[in-house]
Amino acid sequence: MYFSRLLICSVVNLFSVCISHAQPESLAQIAKKLDSHIVEYVEKGKFRGAVLVAKQGQIIHSGAYGFADENKRLLNQLDTQFLIGSTTKSFTAVTLMQFAENGLVDLHVPIAAYLPKINKRLGQKLTLHLLLKMQSGLPNHLRRLVDLETKDIPSAEILEIINRSSLSFEPGSRYAYSNLNYHLIAIVLENVSGKSFSEILQERTFGPLKMNNSGIERLSNIPERRAKGYESSHSRISQAKDNIVSYALGSGDIYSTVEHLFKWDQALYGSEYLSDNSKNRLFAGENREFGFYGYGFRVREYQRGAGAGKAGKLVRHGGTMIGFTANLHRYLDDKVTVIVLGNLRPFPIRDLTFQLKEITLGFEPGKRSRSDIE
Repeated sequence: MYFSRLLICSVVNLFSVCISHAQPESLAQIAKKLDSHIVEYVEKGKFRGAVLVAKQGQIIHSGAYGFADENKRLLNQLDTQFLIGSTTKSFTAVTLMQFAENGLVDLHVPIAAYLPKINKRLGQKLTLHLLLKMQSGLPNHLRRLVDLETKDIPSAEILEIINRSSLSFEPGSRYAYSNLNYHLIAIVLENVSGKSFSEILQERTFGPLKMNNSGIERLSNIPERRAKGYESSHSRISQAKDNIVSYALGSGDIYSTVEHLFKWDQALYGSEYLSDNSKNRLFAGENREFGFYGYGFRVREYQRGAGAGKAGKLVRHGGTMIGFTANLHRYLDDKVTVIVLGNLRPFPIRDLTFQLKEITLGFEPGKRSRSDIE
């Protein structure tokens, strides 16, 4: 039984099981409930990955589960790296706001000002604001325009591909999720700074926040501790094919760990990393018709704890890649953070995230169904 448990839960942060006597017993109970709930998914063969749950800046539970590499019998650890998919967009948006704070870009001028090689019929109609908000009318993925090759594609070639596209509606009139929006933002950041997107993230975020296990993946630079991705079909689990991550420039090419995403989450509560004014703009969501989309985050209301009154503000983004899932939920009014990184698809990651939030706020999973607001 001990070894079976070790296989399922390769690492559980000692903080989550050995809470100091100086802390309230309720935290220890919550930690055990969180772990037990995750293990239910693991035992059913539905989840492998890593999870971190925190409240008021304090980690309540962090744990790693299942295999990072089944062939080598390597278990996931808390410092195992995972592709975070479209959660990358939140980093891209934050970085752009840092550039705006420094006066390097204007969010409301045509992007042709920063991309001299962009097709004029696109560059004169689109602004960084519209790209951030997913209101450009661009196609949703590069594969709509080109067959993906197994190679590390440069930014200049991505721009050439985007130049072939056409807009499906007048920019600003509608919402339509598109990775191309964030490819263009990343290329703007590169053009303005004269540095690669990877160098920019290292300089602005990964370095200052000591996120040394996070970075930008390419086929030529697959991180050593990155988990293998797996796919489940008809109760059979098999290793997934590799992602061609360079085609996800600025929209899905970051790898990270739960602990590093927590560092980034906490930095967003202060004003040293990013100003309050910028955060207000990042977290200014839209209505359903416009996808509840802020700048690189979806912004919704959420059900708070008993006696809390009105709904709270949730800012979140998830992501999927071949063999990977990711979710980062920030429940601002309660300062609750839930981070789930998985290397097995498909998986109902939003259901688990909601359930972990409910446990953290003192509810049994299933007592309250996930409401329309979340």
